Amino acid sequence: MEAVAASSEAGAVASGARVLLVAPPAEGGLATHVIGLLGGLHRDGYEVAVACEPGGRIAAAGVERKVPVYGVTCSARGGPSRTAMRAVRLAQAIGDFHPQIVHAHSFGASSIGAAACTIARSGRLVLTMHNYPPGTNTMVPQRAGQRWALGLALQRAQRVIAVSEALRRDLVVAYPDTLEKCVTIPNGIEIKAPPCRQAAEIRAELGLSEEVRLVGMVARLARQKGIGDFIRAARGVLDSYPSAAFVLAGDGPLMEEARELRAELGLEAHLHLVGQVEWARELIQALDVLVISSLSEGSSVVAMEAMALGKPVVATAVGGVPEVVADGQTGILVPPGDPAGLAAAVVELLSDPARAEEMGERGRQRAAAHFDIAEMLARTKAVYADLVREEIEAGSK
Repeated sequence: MEAVAASSEAGAVASGARVLLVAPPAEGGLATHVIGLLGGLHRDGYEVAVACEPGGRIAAAGVERKVPVYGVTCSARGGPSRTAMRAVRLAQAIGDFHPQIVHAHSFGASSIGAAACTIARSGRLVLTMHNYPPGTNTMVPQRAGQRWALGLALQRAQRVIAVSEALRRDLVVAYPDTLEKCVTIPNGIEIKAPPCRQAAEIRAELGLSEEVRLVGMVARLARQKGIGDFIRAARGVLDSYPSAAFVLAGDGPLMEEARELRAELGLEAHLHLVGQVEWARELIQALDVLVISSLSEGSSVVAMEAMALGKPVVATAVGGVPEVVADGQTGILVPPGDPAGLAAAVVELLSDPARAEEMGERGRQRAAAHFDIAEMLARTKAVYADLVREEIEAGSK
């Protein structure tokens, strides 16, 4: 991180640089990150384009800002032949836009981005690792083909960014050759973004009064998010705090399983499954406690959002989460896979509103000091500046 911060004085070197952002299909924290980066670069005079799945949040943000949007589904799902076709399409986008920097996000997009840069023989490649590979808490994918593809992408990249120090350490252990080119740049959020809707309005839609203590989670309904642990924790909280209500926002492959578990535990009248929402920030503002029950997590944008809004967080101590949530200060950390521990921590905060409010205020201060999007943008632009300088120096020889 120090190397990146030290080079920020040279940020002007990359001002006006042409940057192609390559993003996988995403709607959660990764999408928020890419959209924030896109908006900041566009505002600061960079020539920006984005390659992403058509019709999603990222594509909509590109259209809104009137930047080129290339409809490429940058995911490794679908087998080698489909992945190769996507790499060819991305190479065509590179040939059309002529970026100096191709910045790919997460595993599938990184593999496709690396292949596309090789095909196009153009673009200095930056990879951002947002999370651990699916199904593991290490940076080594379970499948041999995925390990091979990630290894090639990391070898091809000029710089690698990890969104937490935990991710960076694990990446360097798994791929020692990345040591000299891998840096940590934490996610950033719009700290002072005004809410579009009021908390009372959100609660009214859920049929809840302002007096009800509301506990919620915002996550993709996927295995690594510990969805079942959150639902079981809700049951445990109700046994000690019967007046509490719960909300789970997000969509994904475990939606039906979540409905079935809710019914099995008798939570239909207490737990609201609201699906994917456009007003996640406003929902967080309506909560008394935010829960993160993840089994694997590179970092946590939603924890940053909650802290910026002055909400205490109960979270599992996995990956980069402890770098965001200060245990005992801005929230309570518990071991992963422990619904009873999650429930006990939530009850502890619901039973002591003064302590919860104090944690929320500390969280607000911590978010403002460490997770403002301006800092993420400055450090990312410093990485770009280093690469553009290298390009200039190479061209002058």
